[in-house]
Amino acid sequence: MSQLLEKQTTRTEQGLPRLFRNRTVDYTLLVVGALVAAFGAYTYFVPATWVLAGLTEAWYLGSWIAGGVLLTAGFGLLGASVRDRSGHWTGDAVMSFVLATLSLAGAVTAAVVLIL
Repeated sequence: MSQLLEKQTTRTEQGLPRLFRNRTVDYTLLVVGALVAAFGAYTYFVPATWVLAGLTEAWYLGSWIAGGVLLTAGFGLLGASVRDRSGHWTGDAVMSFVLATLSLAGAVTAAVVLIL
């Protein structure tokens, strides 16, 4: 018998599946979300004589809602990416999820204020 008998082994991955390899989408969502939320802050805080300062409250609240949702998605994807790359929960991954939660809370708060 010149052949070697080898036992078949199966490998299973434990924990979360590896979903995201490239962080381009994460950073793009974070930048776009920050720009949209910054536009809302601009229309809220500038004097009435400046450009686009006379917009109604739906503009800045809508911008905060959209920016908060985009930031939530960006921070969530970034946290998942950090966790996938390291293989375990790190402080950076947890902080990213905390920031995603705070962004979502801000978006929900702006939505409630807009509805009322």
